[in-house]
Amino acid sequence: MLVFVGLGYSTRHLTLEAVEELKSADVIYIDVYTSIYEDPLTKIIELNPDAEVIIARRKDLEGASAREVIEKARRGKVVIAVPGDPFIATTHDAVLADALRQGIEVRIVNGISIVTMAFSRLGLQSYRFGKHVTLVYPTHFRPYSSIEVIYDNLKRGLHTLVLLDLRVEERKAMTIQEAVDVLLELDYLNVLKDQLALGVARLGWRDEKVCVDVLPGLKLKKFPPPPHSVVVLARLDPVEEELIKYWKEC
Repeated sequence: MLVFVGLGYSTRHLTLEAVEELKSADVIYIDVYTSIYEDPLTKIIELNPDAEVIIARRKDLEGASAREVIEKARRGKVVIAVPGDPFIATTHDAVLADALRQGIEVRIVNGISIVTMAFSRLGLQSYRFGKHVTLVYPTHFRPYSSIEVIYDNLKRGLHTLVLLDLRVEERKAMTIQEAVDVLLELDYLNVLKDQLALGVARLGWRDEKVCVDVLPGLKLKKFPPPPHSVVVLARLDPVEEELIKYWKEC
């Protein structure tokens, strides 16, 4: 059996179902490259001291190593424990597909993710979010696809959750301030300089911080370290307008 368990971002986020699956596992792979976890991983390991625990980098769950995971799942219960929710990012889709193709029993235990928290904790109507997007560091190309998603959402009166580039294995994480610079550089229609936005830092962590301002104004705010994200706001309805005031005291 292969079980994908969403850990949320803190041991406080663990569901009873997640704890049960972790406690009954023979092997636990703890993903340490998809996102960042607030609490020490020892708190996860202590739930099942008898399990074989692998602190998993990308190389441990992809390619030839993924086949080894499948073979272990034939012989016993393997849990892949992922910060956030297992499949909000597409990181583990290939392992899931391989397991299903080979007739391995699969379970998925969902966890709190940045997407679910953004939809429910920021005072914004969930149905007024459009497609979300990941903003990556510009290299030899400019990520104009990200700005096109924002433009399209704004045209339809929808907010955009912008997830920021997070490269845990490289110890590199885009900050809100860096994201503002990239977005303004990409903004060939010159509309974002006057657009309200939320800077969202460590949502769901003990030191979370959310600020609202026009997009360039977020550069002047002080945030705790990443993970960070940005929400580009479309026109607010009256209820959102009232609730969003909470984030102005920043």
